[in-house]
Amino acid sequence: MDDLTPAQQRIAHLCTSLESDETLRAELEQAGFSAEDWAALVATVRTGAAWDVTSLLDALEEAAAAAGLDGVTSPTRDFRLLPVHSPGMRTVSGWRCPHARPCGRVEAGAAPQPERRCELTGDPLAWVSVTSG
Repeated sequence: MDDLTPAQQRIAHLCTSLESDETLRAELEQAGFSAEDWAALVATVRTGAAWDVTSLLDALEEAAAAAGLDGVTSPTRDFRLLPVHSPGMRTVSGWRCPHARPCGRVEAGAAPQPERRCELTGDPLAWVSVTSG
């Protein structure tokens, strides 16, 4: 099976970008990413079938460039060290992508309310907790 991590990271970043800028989708449509393109991207993310989203994500970035935007699907990474004095079990809770092939979007440490949504599909994110130790 192909490594889907890069595409999943790009979709996670797109979802976050759409959430943080309510005008972004309209700007991308005006720049050439059509309603049909959005529908194809949403259908692919929801079902996880025919996981060839790279061409759609590339077309989305081309529309972004035409609108004078960059990094609409470019992932960023965040690294935080654990506290030095933290022995024993640890539980981390947060929101994650709910789709058949999760995009990798995780909002760890976020509050369980209000409910968060995938800004691409409109589906509710899943609340999860992970315990390790």
